Amino acid sequence: MALATAGALVLGGCASSGDESDDGTVKVGVVLPFTGVQATIAKLEGQGAEVAAKLINADGGVDGKWKIDLVKVDDQLDPGRSATVIRDLNDKGVDLAIGGQTSDLCKSSAEASQRFNMTFIGAHCTSPDLVDPPITPNFYMIGQQMTDIATAIGTGLAKRYPDIETWDVMTYDVEAMRLSWDVAKKAMEKELGRPVKVGKKYAVPVTATTLRKEISGLDSTGDKSKRGLFLGVYGAGTTSFIQQAKPTGLLDDYGVLAQTGVYWPTATALKGAAPAIYNVHDYFYACQDTAENKEFVAAFEKETGEKPDAGAYQSYLAVRLLEAAISKAGSTDTAKVQKELQGISLETPMGTTMKIGAETHAGSGGVTTAVLAGDPSAPQGVKISDCDVVPPSS
Repeated sequence: MALATAGALVLGGCASSGDESDDGTVKVGVVLPFTGVQATIAKLEGQGAEVAAKLINADGGVDGKWKIDLVKVDDQLDPGRSATVIRDLNDKGVDLAIGGQTSDLCKSSAEASQRFNMTFIGAHCTSPDLVDPPITPNFYMIGQQMTDIATAIGTGLAKRYPDIETWDVMTYDVEAMRLSWDVAKKAMEKELGRPVKVGKKYAVPVTATTLRKEISGLDSTGDKSKRGLFLGVYGAGTTSFIQQAKPTGLLDDYGVLAQTGVYWPTATALKGAAPAIYNVHDYFYACQDTAENKEFVAAFEKETGEKPDAGAYQSYLAVRLLEAAISKAGSTDTAKVQKELQGISLETPMGTTMKIGAETHAGSGGVTTAVLAGDPSAPQGVKISDCDVVPPSS
């Protein structure tokens, strides 16, 4: 299958006629923190959208009619800026947008975009509170819900590491990441048939880069051969934690390290020296053995010189979903696109089908668990192994 059709509609039928952009283009806003502590993640997320747009445009545009013009705006990881950046997009003639690196940002962007009836796809947020019912009628979320993500890693940890007796925990102090531990713990207990003991537990700000207090507390727990460390952080938080913990030998002492937040950008930055972490996310490029994924990875690598991570995949998928909805609507009109997003299905490079709930506005597409570990001989210095693709729950 050609890559241009990798995001083809699962649903059959021809597109209906509708309003068209006068100049043969459709503007798509990309709302991410392109500066600040999580800019590294945002760069990959933005590149995923760029790859999707270039592939669609190279194939003649959406439905052979509209070329995609991405308009990037920087929310600086601050929900208080959402009203400003969404207004800027509206002033530039943008009616369709994707982004939302965190659930708080998805919420604020959804509320701000509702004022203009702008379609907003939350590509990276995970909070179940944002959907079913959707926080606003114009909002759709395709980041897999934290309940599914955390259940997958909790079940996997119980199966792979049943001898771990105590879990130490450090998460970001935001609802979705705190929830990740609560749900994972329940999943572990269900699989093990016994209570899970919790040791040290910390919640840190999402902007935190100094974690020495937490590291000192974790280091004081003595023998860790039967202890696991559960991290509900990502990006700069993971990088800072690993760099600051490394001199203590802490990371080598634990029986297992696990993480619900994205690990790939940190692991690659450590240039072959990344500690092994059992990770869960929507997607890992090496875990998906489909023709569509091979073509997506090749296209991303050609464009960026790197492998795609889960954030890149999510942005890629968000643009492909807009393409599918526009094609089905036969129009770039935001109201018509929103209508077609409800209940739409899309084949993904992951090998699963993403379906947007007609009432919930939540995309269900499955998650993947894997071990990521530093390996100088592996692509970008990170070996991905022990993959397990968990299909959508519904």
